[in-house]
Amino acid sequence: MLVADALRKIKRQFGDEYNVVIIDQDIYDWIHDAELDIIRSTSSNDLTIPVPSSSFPAVVPDKVTIKRLSINNRALTNISLPQLDMMRMNITNTGTPLYWYFEGYKAYLYPVPDTAISVDITYVKTPDTMTDTGPNAFTVPEVFHEDVVKYCLARAHNKNQNFRAAEAEMEQYDRRVSTRRNEAQAPDTALYKIPDASDYDCYDTEYY
Repeated sequence: MLVADALRKIKRQFGDEYNVVIIDQDIYDWIHDAELDIIRSTSSNDLTIPVPSSSFPAVVPDKVTIKRLSINNRALTNISLPQLDMMRMNITNTGTPLYWYFEGYKAYLYPVPDTAISVDITYVKTPDTMTDTGPNAFTVPEVFHEDVVKYCLARAHNKNQNFRAAEAEMEQYDRRVSTRRNEAQAPDTALYKIPDASDYDCYDTEYY
């Protein structure tokens, strides 16, 4: 959803198309808050990219949070540099990486790879605050766009001190996001329960 569409939807549903109660900057901030909440609640913004080991130590931008590093689907253990020091590890040791640590805005592998390998980085990008000039599109997937609108409507009603309407909108937002999270975590295959005689108060044993 584009920022212009979001502004129009929220103002129309709230009934404030002339900026009497809310201003555009309010909505930009609420969209940012909603996207952060959705990303934290559902991990919907996880991205995985392959990075050659020669690129390490890899610079990590401010708005990026690394969740997982893996090699051939084997997760590396996140550790800190002080922990490696306590273990009396020489950070210049080479070999097959078992750990990764973050230091000075860079991600490091330990041991340092002695051969060329591909490292999968799974990360979350913090959404930018929307503005009139850009970025002008939501960060979260499209399935959450209407949920963001619900969140903004709740905040708008709260600012207008209509607390009952704010609570109702927020309850809808929480329910919708919870549904999305459960759908994402549900298995792809159907689950079947084997019939059990104890499930029934009265039964005829000849059927079992």
